[in-house]
Amino acid sequence: MACLTNYTIQCRDVTSGLIGCFLFDTEHWQKTGEFKAISPVFAALTLFYEWDRANGDRRASCYLERITEKPCA
Repeated sequence: MACLTNYTIQCRDVTSGLIGCFLFDTEHWQKTGEFKAISPVFAALTLFYEWDRANGDRRASCYLERITEKPCA
């Protein structure tokens, strides 16, 4: 599985249980597959974009793959 951005669109934040748009902890996602918000969770993408522009414009495109640990053979 891969992610192409460091933010979600209508996903559940593992910490609060809220569904919405938010920046997420990419390392946590790579290890667990869970989206853990590192920004407020917004009900609408436009609200998230407005907040992000006003707070450092941290959303970005990226290519992240899940880290999977395999047992030694």
